[in-house]
This record gives sequence, C-alpha cells and structure tokens, in this order.
Amino acid sequence: MGHNNPGRARREIARDNERLSKMTPEERQRERDAEELYHVKATARNDAYRSFSAEEIAIYEKVKDALYAAEDRASNAWNWDKQFGGTGKQNPWRKEE
Repeated sequence: MGHNNPGRARREIARDNERLSKMTPEERQRERDAEELYHVKATARNDAYRSFSAEEIAIYEKVKDALYAAEDRASNAWNWDKQFGGTGKQNPWRKEE
C-alpha cells in the first residue's frame, strides 16, 4: 500500500481479508509460497546487481534507460492512436520512417 490514504488502506485491508477468508488452506499456502518466491527472486536479483563491476553497472543502466525510453515512446504513441484514431503521420511520438 504505497499511498498515504487511511480510508483507502482500510478498504484494501478489508478486501484482502475478505478474499483470504474465502480461500481454502491450500490456496492460502500457494499464495504464501508465491510471495516467498517473489522475495527470494528479488533478493537474488539485488545480490547479482551488487556483484557487478562498475563497467557492467554502467552498461546495465544504459540499457535500462534505453528500454524505459522506448517503452515510454511506444506507450505515448499507443495512447495518441487510441485518442485520435489511426497511426497517421501527425502522431509526434512515432519516428519518421
């Protein structure tokens, strides 16, 4: 709950509690296992990142920035197309081909 809204937090907690109360013990265990696996993977990913050399970190950051920029451009182009229809040349987010 990454927000500062107590009412929303209470509603989310109530919704989660209701969802958990309807689960069977096996489903609850699967949910816990999935959460644990997520944390183990995140820890392994962080450990791997920390073991990179300075050169590898620089390359990783460059690639990550390029991917974010490409994803942002694609998202903007998609939203433009959705709002105005079609993939016309007037779309400022599409590169000239």
